[in-house]
Amino acid sequence: MNNKKVIIVTGLSGAGRSTALKILEDLGYEAVDNLPLSLLSLVVNNGTKTNIAIGIDIRSRDFSGTEISKFIKKNRENMNLELVFFECESEVLIDRYKATRRLHPLKLDIPIKDIIEQERVWLAPLKKIADYIVDSSNLELPALNNTLSSFFQIEKQSKLNIRVLSFGYKFGLPREADIVMDVRFIKNPYYIEKLKNLTGKDTPVINYLEKQEIYNSFLKKITSITLELFPVFKSEGKKYLTIAFGCTGGIHRSVAIAEKFYNNISNAKFNVFIDHRDLKK
Repeated sequence: MNNKKVIIVTGLSGAGRSTALKILEDLGYEAVDNLPLSLLSLVVNNGTKTNIAIGIDIRSRDFSGTEISKFIKKNRENMNLELVFFECESEVLIDRYKATRRLHPLKLDIPIKDIIEQERVWLAPLKKIADYIVDSSNLELPALNNTLSSFFQIEKQSKLNIRVLSFGYKFGLPREADIVMDVRFIKNPYYIEKLKNLTGKDTPVINYLEKQEIYNSFLKKITSITLELFPVFKSEGKKYLTIAFGCTGGIHRSVAIAEKFYNNISNAKFNVFIDHRDLKK
């Protein structure tokens, strides 16, 4: 197999694809944006050892989600090629277009929400085969930078990459998560006056949670199960895995459990990093 790394970045317009290409360029990839489909094979198979990040979306000449999907499936067999898909909630995309006063690149004579839904249809074949889906609905630039840097640093490509994520249900489910654990069954420190304004990273909150038998039992069992599953995911060709823990607001329980779980599974066999989506809201 060719050791050259090729990352194809696609997704909904306004979801963060262009920003991702800039981040990958900073990580050492040669970035090419809006590449015509007719040139895709030429660029990917150019004979150089330079790692490449290619941006493709509906603006790319000759765009066809089905044809690009076929190309990726065919070339995955003989090269280190991965597809990253950027997703985002329609309402968030609409707000972004309003804030920047930019038109959607499709420029169809229909409401913007309908344009976005049409784009979803055209991109569906690519989302279906994506190695990693990034939902940027609640993702600010620093978090996006950390996510891509952790997953796509060139020297980290041989191991299973595991993202441990905490979130609050009131801000929505993380669409990119492979495994979601609802930890709202644990007593909430929010209702303890002296703990209310603290977070799951603070010792008093951790001590409160660790006094609950179910908290310790849950962590022990979920750690044991997932450590058994990780090699299975790796053997089946999965390169990126997101495990999310959710509580009501994403500040106390989910943060503490994510931190503890992260420490439990961190070892030399996997690339593990942690992200608290809603902690600063």
